[in-house]
Amino acid sequence: MSAMLSGMVAAFILQEFAVFARHGLVQTYTGSAAQPTVTAPTSAAILVALGSFFVSTVVLFVPVLLLSLRWRLNAAVPAAMAFVPSVAMQLMVRMRDAWLVPVALVGSVLVGVVWAVVRPAPGRQARLMTAAALSPVVFWAAYFAGVALHDGALSFTPEIWGGTLAWTGIEMLGLAVLALKGGAPAGAAPAIAQPTPSRDEFVPPT
Repeated sequence: MSAMLSGMVAAFILQEFAVFARHGLVQTYTGSAAQPTVTAPTSAAILVALGSFFVSTVVLFVPVLLLSLRWRLNAAVPAAMAFVPSVAMQLMVRMRDAWLVPVALVGSVLVGVVWAVVRPAPGRQARLMTAAALSPVVFWAAYFAGVALHDGALSFTPEIWGGTLAWTGIEMLGLAVLALKGGAPAGAAPAIAQPTPSRDEFVPPT
């Protein structure tokens, strides 16, 4: 709960970069308000969207990563930590795009499935890095699919939304590697404790 609340505070502070605060982040419209048409976004809109996905990825999944460094988490924990802050963003804007709530639910369930299948644990670094990298991929894939189904089209080309999925996965993979490997120097051997001689074994120096 503490980690989830920390993530929600971070999401509130960085709400301008919160993906689930508005679905227009990845859509560009033309035409009248009654009959809007989804069109290709501008370069500036793409850059803002990519930055928002990177920031939201850190806000949602770094708390999960930090917890998993110490404990083996039940699959429901990362799912809830992705779902609750996303819904909170919609509550903050008075459920302006309430249909994003089930989209967040689907993405969160997929995150839970990843953790249930991969089963990461503090002593299993490869599994932990795999789960960390796959979590944003499946979560944002559900988001893009939900937007496309709701609007009938997606303004992002496959290169843009596919690249977003790839780079957010690489982002979390890099953070997981830093968290797991950054504390110990490369090639450092663990210190071996020398046994302390007992009183009978002690030989005074000559």
